[in-house]
Amino acid sequence: MQGAVSVETYSKGVVESLYEGEDFGGLALIHNVPRSATITVKEDNTHLLRVDKDSYNKIVRDIEANTVRLKELGSDVLVLEKSPRLHKYMIIAGTPQKILEHLLEHRLSSTNVASSRNDPCLDDFLLTHIVFMPTRTLVSELNKYYHMENPAQDREYTINCKRKVVQFVYRWVVTIRHPVFDDVISMSFLEELASDVEADCQLLGGKSQALQEEASLMHHIMSRLRRYQDERLETSGLKWKLPPGGQPICLFSAISNPSKNNRPIIRPNDDIIFRVYCADHTFCTLRLPVNATAETIKVGAYEKCSLRHPVQDLRIVEVKSNGERVPFRDSEHSIPTTVALNSCIFLTPKDHMDALTCVPEQEKSEGAEISSDFDSLSTKELAYHMTLFDWELFWNVHEYELIYLTFGRHRFQQITANLDIFLRRFNEIQYWVITEICTSQNISKRTNILKKMIKLATYCKEYHNFNAFFAILMGLSDVAVSRLSTTWDKLPSKSRKQFTEYETLIDPSRNHRAYRITVGKLPSPMIPFMPLLIKDMKFTHDGNKTHVDGLVNFEKMHMLAQTMRTLRYCRARHLVLEPPVSKNEADVKSYVSCLRCVNNERTLMSMSQKLEPRRT
Repeated sequence: MQGAVSVETYSKGVVESLYEGEDFGGLALIHNVPRSATITVKEDNTHLLRVDKDSYNKIVRDIEANTVRLKELGSDVLVLEKSPRLHKYMIIAGTPQKILEHLLEHRLSSTNVASSRNDPCLDDFLLTHIVFMPTRTLVSELNKYYHMENPAQDREYTINCKRKVVQFVYRWVVTIRHPVFDDVISMSFLEELASDVEADCQLLGGKSQALQEEASLMHHIMSRLRRYQDERLETSGLKWKLPPGGQPICLFSAISNPSKNNRPIIRPNDDIIFRVYCADHTFCTLRLPVNATAETIKVGAYEKCSLRHPVQDLRIVEVKSNGERVPFRDSEHSIPTTVALNSCIFLTPKDHMDALTCVPEQEKSEGAEISSDFDSLSTKELAYHMTLFDWELFWNVHEYELIYLTFGRHRFQQITANLDIFLRRFNEIQYWVITEICTSQNISKRTNILKKMIKLATYCKEYHNFNAFFAILMGLSDVAVSRLSTTWDKLPSKSRKQFTEYETLIDPSRNHRAYRITVGKLPSPMIPFMPLLIKDMKFTHDGNKTHVDGLVNFEKMHMLAQTMRTLRYCRARHLVLEPPVSKNEADVKSYVSCLRCVNNERTLMSMSQKLEPRRT
């Protein structure tokens, strides 16, 4: 180009001025999708050179353009980069609105709904938009795009805008599921969109049947919404409890619909019953919504405990079984589900935190054997019911909970209760393994338990329950167990060899390469090693800025979405296992759902040293 021109789009007016040596229209060529704009000459003697698609592609290959930048008002608003692997341009960075506009214009077809199904950029956006584009903003932009009209535009353009919004919303609902229906703003938008599509179908359709397919998609979306609302009604008013003896969080009362045996999802507005202790170990019992803040818990406990200090001088504190004290900020949510295994919640004056001590329920007797039915239960049956129980916990974890945990629950005003419970389950299994071994006074029994735990790990691996597999192996590798040399010496060589093989699989070197290669070859369903996924999310977040030069770092969103897709892949199919022959199924189910354990490292080491004193 020689001279100067201004570029005007129908939705935004003049967005850019271009001068000698610059070009426009490249985005339309690389995606093979026309873009509408008005070009106005600003200087006399302006000359434009038209380049066809083939010639442009040759220039792109021969020169620089693995990277394409879209500018508005002199600033970058969208950066694309060609992917050698996918042979298409991927989003690298952009403003939230321009990224969304690009997806609507170039990643969605006005004629083929299925074409967007495997688009990685669209999937990345749907999984991570809450980080950089709140739902309120998203639906506002979608609403504007749906109703985009201009006298200069023809009827087909208007219809295509509407089609693309409906297709986007359909992919959004299918990908994200219940959080879209739980959000009041998005639910209201869906209702309005369904009504608009139905009206436009009548107004614009005529004999051409325009928007018929989109009307069908909206009908499908609204059917899913109604069905979800009915299911929510059936499970409304659930009450959960955090037992005082270190047991896992469980339902306080039976589900109203007994035909559904699956464990329900913990919702923000469900109630949870839990104890709050004072420094003298007196306590009160509270029943509050799961998403209650520490401030709400503080006020509720203050009213029941009748402390003399002003409420503003008090603090909610977690006291762990090892005596560690963790204070909560008043703004933190869902405290009962976030506390560690065998922890208690205390209300204390801010300057008296050091006086807090463990309650008797946390201080398990070092020498006493914990009552256990482990010896009498079938190993395969244990692994089977353990996997089914873990699968229900895993199934209830939504991908968004990884985002909430990584970026901070307070930022989204959301809970991570289902993820919290699943992560806590790992610790339950790990410390249960150590406890079972360290509370067994008889060396023959202890050796048999050790052998049985290795066999249990084998069955969990066969069932693709890698979360339990890692927990068991890490329990066996704990110093309180690994130091019991006399016990290990009595272990059969076959079991010892198997344990050594498993140690290579859980080896953390090279970023858990051995484990990643193994699971990378396996089909779904599987229960992944969840702490590693959390580590991947946090590593991506800590190592990459969310915004760079005022633009969303979409490469970071892609990396986060890759981890979230791992979760989705693991649950791509329902878990179906062949049940073993059982004589006491109810007893095994009860046992695996409530594994009693000691998780104080000092206590466990003391128990271990009593079993096999240190050699002098």
